[in-house]
Amino acid sequence: MAGLDLTQSGSGYWIDFAEARRAVDTLVDLAHDEPDERPPCVILVGQSGMGKTSILREAQRRISGDFPEPYGWDEARYAPVLRTVIPSSPTSLKINLTLLWKQGWPITRSIHRIADLKVVDLLQKQGTRLVAIDNVHAILTASGKARRDTLDAFRFLMSEGRVPMVVAGLEVAADIFAEDVELAYRSIVLRLQPWAPGEASQRLILVLARGMGLIEPERLAEPDIAEFIWRHSHGVTGNFKRLLHWALKVARRDGRERIEFADLQAAAALLPAHIPA
Repeated sequence: MAGLDLTQSGSGYWIDFAEARRAVDTLVDLAHDEPDERPPCVILVGQSGMGKTSILREAQRRISGDFPEPYGWDEARYAPVLRTVIPSSPTSLKINLTLLWKQGWPITRSIHRIADLKVVDLLQKQGTRLVAIDNVHAILTASGKARRDTLDAFRFLMSEGRVPMVVAGLEVAADIFAEDVELAYRSIVLRLQPWAPGEASQRLILVLARGMGLIEPERLAEPDIAEFIWRHSHGVTGNFKRLLHWALKVARRDGRERIEFADLQAAAALLPAHIPA
């Protein structure tokens, strides 16, 4: 985990560790590729709380920096990355209407029958280099015709828009894409593994504690305390942050800013641990 670092913005944390950095680099590299008739689809999978949304956000930031709005651009709004979450119980129409909404196109009844065509038209006009869909597992858990409709919509979006796509979600998303021969052939699977106990988790805790402005962050990363935090976080990044956050709340209830081990124990009792499946 060399070079582990944390930055914070109004929209959340970016934890710069090796797996996350490789994932972002992969997405940025795809955005630099020339348009292709069969662009690839990256499937970013990991437990909830492992930082998938942060990776999409950081990739969007970097791609937007690499492809600034051209001087005199007046065709449409400029959007090098189209990032969204699709509502559950999707149909191809709902998927395309959601994308149109993110593209800034007015949603009227007349657009329904040509929504898919308008989406791919705007991808070109808005200079889009990457489409990113978060929490994709929520729209792939349907069976039969509904799932096929969703996969067909993705295939049409990539092929006709000639734009690569990244979908982020739980492991089941990779399993479902693997069942489709064409999409499986075009897929790149990136997996975020839970943090291991020991040095890796200690460094993560130190970075988080410093980023949160906690008092004596080095003490929280000591082996005994770090092992407790790791055990109650199950190696999930979001759980590390959540446990430290609530431990600070417990300390403040007693009029303290310094987290004690008892505060971590109380926070762990307050927050039932998410156990990865």
